[in-house]
Amino acid sequence: MPNCLKCGAELPVNEEGMAPVLCDRCAGRASSRARRRLSAGAMLQFPATSLLIGINTAVFLGMILSSGSLTSFMGFSDQTLLRWGGNVGAYTLSGEYWRLVTAGFVHANPLHFAMNMWCLWRLGQLSERLFGSSVTLAIYVLTGVGGAMLSVGLNPLRSEVGASAAVFGIAGAILSGIKFGNVPLASIHKRQIFSSLIFFVIFNLSFGMLPGIDNMAHLGGLISGFLFGAPLAAAAASGKKLMEWGTIVLAILVLTAAGSRVVQAHGHVSQLRVGGYNIHDRNYPAAISVLQRAAASEPGDARAHFLLGLAYRGNGQPDNANMEFERAEQLDPDPNSIERKIQALFGGSG
Repeated sequence: MPNCLKCGAELPVNEEGMAPVLCDRCAGRASSRARRRLSAGAMLQFPATSLLIGINTAVFLGMILSSGSLTSFMGFSDQTLLRWGGNVGAYTLSGEYWRLVTAGFVHANPLHFAMNMWCLWRLGQLSERLFGSSVTLAIYVLTGVGGAMLSVGLNPLRSEVGASAAVFGIAGAILSGIKFGNVPLASIHKRQIFSSLIFFVIFNLSFGMLPGIDNMAHLGGLISGFLFGAPLAAAAASGKKLMEWGTIVLAILVLTAAGSRVVQAHGHVSQLRVGGYNIHDRNYPAAISVLQRAAASEPGDARAHFLLGLAYRGNGQPDNANMEFERAEQLDPDPNSIERKIQALFGGSG
């Protein structure tokens, strides 16, 4: 009777007198190890994608643990999304610009997280094959910012979270790279990938028209990815790291210029809104900080001085409060007018 080469157990012999090399238990262990090696190999082969999914996963688990309730599995509260770095228009445009980046790693619920990570794993691998790991990381961050910026730029009252803007950005970069860049692929493979991604984009943009889905973030990611994809593909194909980094820096400058225009259009009103939110939450020091900047940037706005007066009064600074109220009255003697303007401030976009 033959024996297992691993553990020495007796092995059964079939009708033809043949026996396996390993028993079922040892063979199962070997198969399990092989599967783990394949998984680890995929993660090592695509370090950028693995890193991005790892960060997203860590943030998602942290959100679950910090929420302190199993109800988080049905969806996180607005306060949790804000605390973990969601792109909440008023806060982002009032000076918390880092939210444009962090929002790409924050998810609203388990289904939102799972769908985005599946798409990121598939498209991220393809991006790393075409562009390399460092460029893929840059595409994720840059296009995520582009999507977040378009979202709050068109609607400053919007809240936006999730990796989907960056996923669309990766898709746009691949489309652009295949169409206009010098990617190392045969023509037939280019056509297959291009048609598959076109279907992905059309289907998901159509699905994104449902209520509660921020299609503007998707569109912003797609457009910025398409704009950056061809030059990044050319830079990656050149093999020159300096050209890659130069292209990335140029993309950052383009986004910065676009962002400054958005802040010019909505920054002051956003500061007033955040100041009002902080007054409502009785966080008077935070309200004073942001409203001081608002009053300094537009000293002729009676709303800024009136809200600053409320913040000073709540913070136990009556002299400063009276001074701001007097300034607001000088700018707009009709108190009902100021009240109507403040109500409109929190009821509409601007």
